Amino acid sequence: MKKFVVFITAFLIIFPIGVLFYKSQVLNLSLIPQMVDDVWNFHLTVRPKGDATTFSFPIPKSGPGMKISDEKVRSKDLGIFIDSNSDSNLATWTSKDSVKRRVSYSARVDLKPLKYKNIPKDYTETYPKGLEKYLKVPELLPEDEEAIATLETAILEGSEDKTSLVRKIYYYVEEEIQRNTDIKTIHETLNTGKGSPLIKARLFNVMVKRKGVPARIVVMIKMPEMKQKVEETKLRFTFANEVFLANKWIPIDTNRGYFGERPDNFLVLHHNYEEIEKIVNKRKVSYSIQAERARINRFNKAEFKKEVIRSDSIFSKISLYRLPLPVQTMFTTILLIPLGTLVLALARNIIGIPTFGIFTPILLTLFFKETSFSFGLLFFFTVVVVGIGERYVLDKFYLLAVPRLSIILTLIIMLMIWYAFFSVDLTTASQKHLAFFPIVIVTTIIERLSIMITEDGIVNTLKTLLGTLVIVILVYSLFFIPTLEMFMFTNPELLLSIIGVQILIGKYKGYRISEFLRFRDLVRQKKKLQSGAHDLP
Repeated sequence: MKKFVVFITAFLIIFPIGVLFYKSQVLNLSLIPQMVDDVWNFHLTVRPKGDATTFSFPIPKSGPGMKISDEKVRSKDLGIFIDSNSDSNLATWTSKDSVKRRVSYSARVDLKPLKYKNIPKDYTETYPKGLEKYLKVPELLPEDEEAIATLETAILEGSEDKTSLVRKIYYYVEEEIQRNTDIKTIHETLNTGKGSPLIKARLFNVMVKRKGVPARIVVMIKMPEMKQKVEETKLRFTFANEVFLANKWIPIDTNRGYFGERPDNFLVLHHNYEEIEKIVNKRKVSYSIQAERARINRFNKAEFKKEVIRSDSIFSKISLYRLPLPVQTMFTTILLIPLGTLVLALARNIIGIPTFGIFTPILLTLFFKETSFSFGLLFFFTVVVVGIGERYVLDKFYLLAVPRLSIILTLIIMLMIWYAFFSVDLTTASQKHLAFFPIVIVTTIIERLSIMITEDGIVNTLKTLLGTLVIVILVYSLFFIPTLEMFMFTNPELLLSIIGVQILIGKYKGYRISEFLRFRDLVRQKKKLQSGAHDLP
């Protein structure tokens, strides 16, 4: 190669790599957005016990660190009312007759970690009327009140701000009260220094309220681990607290050791256990709770966009993340097409895999991506088989090329209309996919197939068809690697490297790998002749 070509090719390949190094090492930018895997499919089934004609049960409500969507309630022949006036939702089902069947609730839950750092000192003396119920101290046995007063004298100074005294009470309950699920009352806990998760939350709640801080017990559900199977994920209630400090509800968990934070594997079902304690009693209702992680595997584009803008570099001005979301979605696919053409060039020019046309495999890959691989492959083969049969029929009319292709195109559209009517009765079939199918490309393939069968025979034609499908499968596999998709979208300068590699492939004039296999017999004969010549006297 000429020096100029070598220089341009080297520049095209090396320059984007240098840009990536500058982004990651100098600007400290991530090369792709971070994956978020915090979306859950939540399922709840409830059935009342006895002859109840009405019953209630809490359901999740969107709030800090939690977004609820796609809610569905299935309760045939039952009336339903959802009370959402407070921080929590309470669903009530009613019927004229006693309810004997289960009702179900499902939703998609997007959980985020909730964390409050540097909670300021709080000296609030009066609170709004809406918080008065969270200040009411529950009745205790006289000996329990005396024991708690003694504890307060030991762990509190008496002059702290409310944030400090809440923290001291938290440390006492979290560290000094050991977990024991057999302890069911505050009285036993004060005597033994042990308590169940609910009792630890109750004790913390009582001690904080006695000091004039609004507090409540939160009913939560811990999401299952990744390794757990769906059938093994029947979940139960767990308990924590929230206290009102600095004009906001602060999460506190004395059972797991969290002050001012809640991890993203906990779903809050209700914010005040005292309101629903009797409702969720298993003597009145039976319930089953399940949750499974939604298979979304999405990237956090919004956070990455903020990261790029904060860098205040030239990349923050030309980043594709500044484009509208519909345009971003379009380019995530478009930027993979050059990678597909690179695979195609390697397959045709280096390996020697035959294909129908140059870009036909790429166009078919896009169709398979828009639909599904199985649907696209089945429909493609059906159209090709029918089209070849139609082409042989049209040969008897001795038509010119353009009218013949037009007739084949029309017949393909008629086939699609037939499929559209047929798919109405099939729940697994999708009619919208037909609009994306490259009709003209299929028409051209049909024409080339029939000509190739006539000129080269059925064996060579099937080899070319097989080669086309091999390329489609390879490129299709690339298109379904989410990390690769986001890497190209985040770093579009890599298109220059692809151009550089394409130049190297285009300058290659040697034998293809398939030609070494094709002419291997000639090579063997040549070696035999050469060895025979050496043996002559």
